[in-house]
Amino acid sequence: MYRKCIKMPDIAKSYWALALGVLSVSFVGYCVYFDHKRRSAPEFREKLKEKRRKQKQKPLLNQDDSSVEVDITNAEEMKRFFLIQIQKGEERLSQGDLDAGVEHLAKAVAVCSQPQSLMALFQQSLPPELFQEIIMRLPRAAQSIHHNRSDSFMRNSTTILNEPDLE
Repeated sequence: MYRKCIKMPDIAKSYWALALGVLSVSFVGYCVYFDHKRRSAPEFREKLKEKRRKQKQKPLLNQDDSSVEVDITNAEEMKRFFLIQIQKGEERLSQGDLDAGVEHLAKAVAVCSQPQSLMALFQQSLPPELFQEIIMRLPRAAQSIHHNRSDSFMRNSTTILNEPDLE
């Protein structure tokens, strides 16, 4: 059977085009309106500053530099630092860079909330030479982390004392 194609009249095409245009303009208007509303919210600038501050802090924890400052009073930051150090230690050991791998694992033990259980895990999973090296580097790693924190605290406290009273 042969069916005839029904052609849409030109006027129907223009209605569809008009409807599509109206929907497009409405969507753009909706976006502009709510973007203006979001930006004029009282806490928008504070949230934006906080978000930028957090993004600035993340790269500090991803560096291999030994002078990374960690706030040991902030549990979330300590957890993130611990996980990063474990990950980097495993990566370095798998790449054959034993010295850097042991250094990262020692830093992880230094900030761990349960170092005995972590050391027991390392003792079971690592070769005895690497385990002994972690034990030997542990005091230096703990001292560097606590030393960086005390330096940071001293810098912050002197900054606070030297700021003029604006009231």
